[in-house]
Order: sequence, then C-alpha cells, then structure tokens
Amino acid sequence: MSTVPAVQSFERVDLAQTERITPEQFRESFNLADVPSAPGCYIMRDEKDRVIYVGKAKSLRMRVRTYLGEGDGRYTVKFLMKRVSKIDFLVTTNEKEALLLENSLIKEHHPRYNVQLKDDKSYVSVRVNVTHQWPRVTVTRKLRKDGSRYFGPYASAAATRHTIKQLQRSFPLRLCSDSVLRSRTRPCLYYQMKQCSAPCVNLIDKDSYREIVNQALMALEGRNAELEKMLLAQIAEHAARMEYEKAAVLRDRVFDVRKTLERQRTVRQEPGDDQDIWGFFAEGRFSELQVIFFRAGKMTGGRSFSYNQRELPIEELLGSFLLQYYADIPEPPSEILIPVEMEDAEALSEILTEKRGGRVTVHWPQRGEKRALIDIAARNAKSSFDEKRLAEHAKRDTLVQIKSVLKLTKEPNRIECFDISTIQGTSPVGSMVTFDAGMPNKSRYRRFKIKTVEGQDDFAMMREMLLRRFKRAVEEQDLPDFVLIDGGKGQLNVAVTVFKDLGIEDMEVAGIAKSRALESGDHSPERFFLPGIKDPIIVAQNSPMVKLIAQIRDEAHRFAVSYHRKRRTQAALTSPLATIPGVGPKRVRVLLNKIGSLAKVNAASVEEIAALPGFSTALAAQVKEHVALLHGGAK
Repeated sequence: MSTVPAVQSFERVDLAQTERITPEQFRESFNLADVPSAPGCYIMRDEKDRVIYVGKAKSLRMRVRTYLGEGDGRYTVKFLMKRVSKIDFLVTTNEKEALLLENSLIKEHHPRYNVQLKDDKSYVSVRVNVTHQWPRVTVTRKLRKDGSRYFGPYASAAATRHTIKQLQRSFPLRLCSDSVLRSRTRPCLYYQMKQCSAPCVNLIDKDSYREIVNQALMALEGRNAELEKMLLAQIAEHAARMEYEKAAVLRDRVFDVRKTLERQRTVRQEPGDDQDIWGFFAEGRFSELQVIFFRAGKMTGGRSFSYNQRELPIEELLGSFLLQYYADIPEPPSEILIPVEMEDAEALSEILTEKRGGRVTVHWPQRGEKRALIDIAARNAKSSFDEKRLAEHAKRDTLVQIKSVLKLTKEPNRIECFDISTIQGTSPVGSMVTFDAGMPNKSRYRRFKIKTVEGQDDFAMMREMLLRRFKRAVEEQDLPDFVLIDGGKGQLNVAVTVFKDLGIEDMEVAGIAKSRALESGDHSPERFFLPGIKDPIIVAQNSPMVKLIAQIRDEAHRFAVSYHRKRRTQAALTSPLATIPGVGPKRVRVLLNKIGSLAKVNAASVEEIAALPGFSTALAAQVKEHVALLHGGAK
C-alpha cells in the first residue's frame, strides 16, 4: 500500500485557537472564500475540539459549500452540521493523495461519524511460506509482510481447515513446525499415510518438493483446469518412460482435483477473473455492506459489515471504507464492482493497482450480468441485515426477561460484572467486564491490582475494587444499568454496602453463585441473590436469561484469571526466591502458588517444601537457609 504523501496544511483561523465557539457561531462567521478549491481532506470538530468527521474531495470549497448551503436538504448533512464548530483543511496535489490521507486520519482520530472497518468476526487466511526451503500450508489470522503467499480471508475457519485437510491428501507437503522438521530422525505417521513426502529425512529432493508446492498454489488460486492439464501431461511423460508408480501418484492427484472441482458450486461455467462484488442495504441510519468473492470465475465465499450510526450517504463514505478494507487483504482482485457511483473510484483503482502489481479496476455497472451480480450481493446484504436484527431482538427479549426475573426498574442495557482472582492471597487481582445490549464491549473492560488487602480476604478485595471503580463512575457520571457480582450473599452484601457509602443506593445489583457438582453426581443450579431477599432465585437453567448471565460471569472470571496468571509470572521473575541457587522461574511459581509469600515460605518446614513438585530434601533445606537470610534482610 502506498504511503501517505506530504501535504500542505491550510487551516481557517479567524478566532483565537484557544477560544471555543458553538456550531451556530461557526456557521454565522464562516467565510467560504477562505476554503481552498484544491483537492484534499477536511477535518470537522465539535465544541470540545474532538474530531467527529473526516472527508475528502476533489474540490474542498465545492464540498463544504454543499454542507453549508441551504439547498442540501439531506437530514444526515443537517444532523452533522449542527455539531460542527470548526473545520480544518489539508490540501493535497491529487485525489489519490487525498484518499490515502483520509484513510490515515480516520485511523488516527477514529471519528464518530465515519464508517470504520469493523465487523463481529475474526477471519482466517491460508498461508504458504514460499520463501522457506520446505514450504508448508497453514491457517492464520494475521497477515505479515514476510514474503509468504496469502489466500483469503475466509469467513469459516472450520471450512478453511477442512479445505486444507483435503489439500494435504492431494499434495503431500509437510505439516510439522520448523523446530520439529529440524529435529526429526525418521518419517512421521503422515508419511505412512501418504500425506507427507518426508523432507525432514530427505526422502524427496528440493525440486520435486517445489513442484508439489506449485501445484498446491495452483489449486488454491482456483486454476484447477490448468492444473489437471499439466498433471495429465506429466502422467503421459512418466508412462512413456515406464515410471508407472510415479504416474499412478499423479493419476490419483488428478482424481482428487476433479472431485474438488465437481463439489464446487459456480454461478458461471466459463473461466473468469478474480472479482469482489459489493452490495449494500440500508434502513434508516442502519446499514449493511456485503462482499461476495469470485476467484477464477467461481464464488468462494463472502463477508458482511454492519453499521448502526451511519450519518452520511454511502457514496461519500465508500471510498475510505474500501481503502481500509483492502489494506488488510493479501492481494486485491483484478476487478471490484461497487453498488453506487464513487467519485474517487479512479484514485482507489490506482492505489490498489500498486498493491497488486497488476491492473485493478473499480467499476460501477448499471446493467447486464455484472449489475445482476451486484443485485445478488445486495440481496445477501439484506438477508444478513435481517438475521442480525433478529438476533438483536432475541437479545432484547433476554434483557426484558432479566429485568422481570431480577425485579429491576429498567432493562439492563449496560451490565458490569466483577470478579476476584487469587491463590492463597498471592498476586490478588480483580476484573470488570462490560456487556452492552447483551454483547461484550471489550473497550470498557478493566483490570484491578489489589493494593490494600493482605492475605485471603475476598470480601475486602471486592470492596476495594468496587470502591475504586464506582468513586470514579460517580465523578464521571458513568454508571451502568446493572451490576453483577460473581459470588453469593457475602459478596453481594459488600457491593450493597459500597453503593450505600457512595450515595448510590439505587444502583441495581445481584450476585450469581456458580453451579457446582454434588455428591449425587448432579449439579446444583445457577442461583441469583438479590439485596434484602433471603432465598436465592432459581430460574430454568436452559433459559436465555441464565445463559447470558452465566456467559457474562464466565467472561469476568476468564479476564480475572488471565490477569492473575500474568501477575504470577511477573512475580516469579522478580521474586527474591529466584535468587536462590537451583530455583528457577518454574520452582518459584510452585513455591508462590502452593505456599505463598516469602514470609510463608520462611515459616514452612523442610518437609513441606520437599513435598512440592520438583523439590528434593536437599534443595528444600537450601531454600530454607536462603529464605531465612532473605527474610531476615527484609525485616
């Protein structure tokens, strides 16, 4: 991807930079003659000087005139301009530079009203490390500039791994890691299954192995017909030389390629170029973008993106969105079909051509077969939109159920859940996770290092964490709708006391006691505790309400445990115990986890230490001797 060019800076300044004005004052004092007519980017700011929108234009003056003019009656434009108190301008030499600059500014400022690249899935790609002496095919979620070939991204990780498994049966490339490859002295089981050619013990030469790699790449590129033709020619050559075993291997490979080809559903029968087809569906401020992938004329999958607060027309936002999207794609296709006319299509085409190393066309078809493909993508966008709205309705119904069962005064749109993690009082930590409308909001997750509590006192730890969180929440007026505590009556009473001390007695809170195994072999139900009610509330365990609250509680527990492990590892690396001869990080972790602090290790007997994994009586005695010195020095 091209780098952002150097640009001139033009900023309208008719008031002191430190003075803030209202949107009304801004519109009254704004002079359109101050705006350059060159291409570039404009940065809109609100009264608090926050960047709320970044755009680009062929002519900055003409674009701003449409925003300020009374002739533009679009609600979205009026909505945005009611919030703008300042506009900065950055001039570029051409539209391509403006598009690149806009992309950079969006990533830097994350403006509220820009469409930014995000969706609710993590996609996988197929990686072939072609620069390695013995390449292999792997599935990855990260794209690196390491010289490897990447294919994808693909929406279904399971389907992608199944495809790789099928590929491995046809093209016997190594599956082992580089370290295993270097250390093997005999072929593995995959060699016996004819799914690996055993380069680890030199049972195949480099040229033959590279030939298999190239065939696998052709299959991944969708060049099945070309691959089959090449394999048939090689079979004929081996047969002419009476190398029938080699010919039989290639014959089986041809059969596998044909089976794969038969299983593929195609829209078009004739070969075609690589294409991405974009469709769009909107309803009010809610919108859905859908892309369908065609590779070598075959439909290979798709991907969708949802936006809930799109304030401006898609025509103005599509260019910056597509540039963000293709920055993360290994190789753009040769043709991109878009659903609406886009003024910076030519600039985007030029940028993507540089990345691909070959011509990339960005085209808006208005009739014919290509328009029909966009219509298919649009129908898929509507279908995806409807599915997600149904899922949102289901989440909303679950929140209504939570409100009813737990006797809340309003729907708990924002839920914060708290948990404590510690082992015998060592490295205690707390966690807070936040769910908005039934979905995790990881930007609002918080971790707490317990600072004032010594020993195993979960109630005191919970009190410290809640006090720290809600003192700030009260100051910033940032209170959730509902607080969930991982624990029973004791932890719940701590929370109620904290809220009373902070003057927020109306904060709605509940505790959840986890299901546990019983002596009978059954499990106790998930139980909910409410303030002022003696007995727990037990709900049908398969209800959506129980599943959602248990999911929130489990997420808080996972987040707390991961932080606790990190702290334990850091403690092991920095603990005075690590200075004892013969005691490395692993044994330090055993001492801290099984016994506890330096003082507790000093109080333990030689027999207790010797009974720990990895310790002998002699080492235990040595630990006691050094700990006595360390503890004496600490005193």
